[in-house]
Amino acid sequence: MLYNVNRATNHLKIAITSMVCDEDPDINLKKMTKFIEDIKSNHPLVELVVFGETIHGWFFNFDKTANYHHQIAETIPGKTTNIMAELAVKKNVYLCFGINEKNEDRFHNSQVLIDPTGEIIAVHRKTKMRETFFSPGENLVTVTDIKGIKTGLVICYDVQSKEVNRALRKNKLDLIIHSLADDEDLREFGIGYLARSYDAWLVNANRFGEEGGHYWNGWITISNPLGKICLKGKEQEQYLYYELGIVEQNLFVKALRKIYVRTSRIFHVIKNLDLALSIVFDRFKVKGKK
Repeated sequence: MLYNVNRATNHLKIAITSMVCDEDPDINLKKMTKFIEDIKSNHPLVELVVFGETIHGWFFNFDKTANYHHQIAETIPGKTTNIMAELAVKKNVYLCFGINEKNEDRFHNSQVLIDPTGEIIAVHRKTKMRETFFSPGENLVTVTDIKGIKTGLVICYDVQSKEVNRALRKNKLDLIIHSLADDEDLREFGIGYLARSYDAWLVNANRFGEEGGHYWNGWITISNPLGKICLKGKEQEQYLYYELGIVEQNLFVKALRKIYVRTSRIFHVIKNLDLALSIVFDRFKVKGKK
């Protein structure tokens, strides 16, 4: 009753990816192309393919991180977006992927969304930066439209910000695309909490494998507005395919759903209280260092 997808008025066929990245952006571009071709071959009706954060290069390169990210950065539009735009038209699919963006003398951690006509319809720049070699973006969340589905773009660590969380809720989104460079989520605590926070479909794309001494376990998920994880995977390079449904409901049902999800979120935190407390303590440590 609270979210019956059999009554959905709109649908979106989506594939989320967990990709092994190379230091060389050209190799990653070829891998992204093959991913898209394989997905479209196996699922001809797919409408959106999502890749993770800064997927066209390594995220960590400890010996030369800042210089490396600046060297591989591209303008938008530029080489990668042009090739992806051509592929979006050829395959008739929306493509969403992370990239190191060069914007005049500034560098951004950005997520690009291209529609099936090859148009760049959204560029979201990460706002809450832990890496000093990236400049923060101006928008807490970038809101766009995919097939009439109100969609928000947000990147990894940003969701730990109260301001970003408020913006995601305030915009009353149908779908949130959350691109990641995240190594693990113990007992699915983080995604379990986030899935119960926005009354929206939440999809996560990531990276997998060893990069310069850092290991990414490649966890990816799709969860519905009730906070249920509908699809998940980790510990391998892969893609997952799913058809989500957007259900239009009256205010009374939405109010009931909000009560149910908030209650569920409280129990989720209590069940994983040790992890919740460790996150709080870690934040206090970070503030203390500042």
